[in-house]
Amino acid sequence: MISILAAAAVAAQLTMCNIKTVSYKFTGTPGTEFRYDGSNYVIPKSGWIELVASKKATQADFNGSHVQLDLFPLDDFGARTIPLSTSAPSSNNAKGE
Repeated sequence: MISILAAAAVAAQLTMCNIKTVSYKFTGTPGTEFRYDGSNYVIPKSGWIELVASKKATQADFNGSHVQLDLFPLDDFGARTIPLSTSAPSSNNAKGE
């Protein structure tokens, strides 16, 4: 019951502050490198890393492409899961590539 109330309180706070995305959970093969908000990261052994959302970052750089972060669904807690694979949506890929 307490966890439900806590989740509702977080959701209400996010709504009042007009914050949509709280964090990004980048998933992929351990060792995968990417760049987000001016810093470089590497996916650890767990296969994922979660980072607090930056107000100014709208994309991540991965495998020579810019991955648009807002293309991925937002969960009930304000987090987006970003799969870092060659099939991730990208703003640089032309149709048919």
